[in-house]
Amino acid sequence: MLDIIALFIKVNHYKTFNEASVKLNIPLPTLQRKIKKLEEDLSLALFYREKGSLRLTEPGKSFYSHCLAHVEGLQTTLCNFKNFSENKVSKIKLIAPQNFIKSVYFSGVINQFTLLYPNIKIHMMLSDERLDLKATEFDLAIRIGKLDSSQNICKVINQMSFVLACSSSLIEQYSIPSNFDDLAKLPHISCSPFENWSFKTNKNEQVIFKPQPNFISNDIEMCALAAIEGRGVYYGPKYCLLPHIKDESLVEVLTQFKPIKRDVNLIWPDKLIPKSTRYLIDFLEHSLKGIKM
Repeated sequence: MLDIIALFIKVNHYKTFNEASVKLNIPLPTLQRKIKKLEEDLSLALFYREKGSLRLTEPGKSFYSHCLAHVEGLQTTLCNFKNFSENKVSKIKLIAPQNFIKSVYFSGVINQFTLLYPNIKIHMMLSDERLDLKATEFDLAIRIGKLDSSQNICKVINQMSFVLACSSSLIEQYSIPSNFDDLAKLPHISCSPFENWSFKTNKNEQVIFKPQPNFISNDIEMCALAAIEGRGVYYGPKYCLLPHIKDESLVEVLTQFKPIKRDVNLIWPDKLIPKSTRYLIDFLEHSLKGIKM
């Protein structure tokens, strides 16, 4: 019952069941079934179900205000007593994309956390491929881009900018592309797992370009290096290329089309989590939100 009440409190933060389903990463039928079960147990309608709107009924408002402080207090108490004390060493298994976490690590974010919480040890499992989280015991994961539906909790903490760029030598060889037909004639560099290149037009329409790469790597730095060497057009995270764009080793192309940003997500299991994991979630959310990506 406590889990369902906690879910009810979370759902009230969103405008619709659809939005709550996406943000909480819970399938919509499952979410609606749990809320309906709570309403049946209470013999109360908790929400007005209107198109494009999710509002508490008057009994729902009363139930929400009575439950909020008690649920948060109880969850904090349970976390405090579960496998954690200020003097005990805690371990957190963090799964993250290798290319992304390297930039975060070298910007000092992880070091700041370990200095702040010396008794919390982070065990990193790094991969740029989408590991199956169901088959992996993990405490916290970082994922870039659109997520598949799951029973985990998800929070979007930032958005990553992408860029389309190539070397001046490639432009001299092929001429600068003015549209996607021209782009198709150039060699392409594919940064796995970003197989399709997504853009928005000036009219806010989405365009998907499917490259035919002659160079593929799951290491973004290798892709950037290949672009500098003139081996093709690069599409990928912009933060890796900023120094090369500033020194004009690489030039942005098709700037009338804006590469679509991708969400930076924090994911953790939908269960009671230790206080140490909560510390890391809050710290990463605060620290990464301020980084321009």
